[in-house]
Amino acid sequence: MHTKKTLASSLLVMLSAAVLAAPAAHAGSGAEVSASAGVANMYLWRGYDLGDGDAAVYGDLKVKHGSGAYAGIWGSSGDATLGTEYDLYAGWGGKVGALDVDASLWTYVYPDAGKGNIGAGDLVDAVVSVGAGPANVTLYEALEGDDANEYRYVTAKYTKDKYSAMYGQHMYDEGASPGHIQLGYQYNDNLGFAVSQFVVDNDTVDDNPQFLVNYTLPLTK
Repeated sequence: MHTKKTLASSLLVMLSAAVLAAPAAHAGSGAEVSASAGVANMYLWRGYDLGDGDAAVYGDLKVKHGSGAYAGIWGSSGDATLGTEYDLYAGWGGKVGALDVDASLWTYVYPDAGKGNIGAGDLVDAVVSVGAGPANVTLYEALEGDDANEYRYVTAKYTKDKYSAMYGQHMYDEGASPGHIQLGYQYNDNLGFAVSQFVVDNDTVDDNPQFLVNYTLPLTK
């Protein structure tokens, strides 16, 4: 756990330095602000329906600099256990040679959690994504909030036009580590569909297929 906290501190320093250095390094690039809002028939998170069948509304506000540095806030109504959620994040994305690379820190906030407020910094993930063409691998490494049972989540995704196929693997130090397959179809820029089902260690989870329909509306041009 000490190693994870050291990693979290190092990533935070590097991301902060990138954000602060961006205006000087790319003085003519400027920053773009984007916002969106959407609705879905469920809160599908890493194969799990966190809303217990209830619909969810969500929104996102993001600032991105021409250097690739970005920061934002994402919020949702849909977590049945912990209540309203909003996430704060900052990162950098861009080309490293022929690879598409993105690295970010996320903290998940639940102000109405039944066991008390879960504040910024209580639950933290480092997210690192590396892609080449249609293929992409992403690691979500829990840095805070997994003291009882260390946790990470890894996805491998392939996208072809409007279609996508992804395998996601939950990885716990102790106990079951479920894995799921998720197939997606993006009808247009706004409307998307997905089906997800656990196929590894699925005797420990709800292994019924989860069908997602979501509609996202951009609020900025």
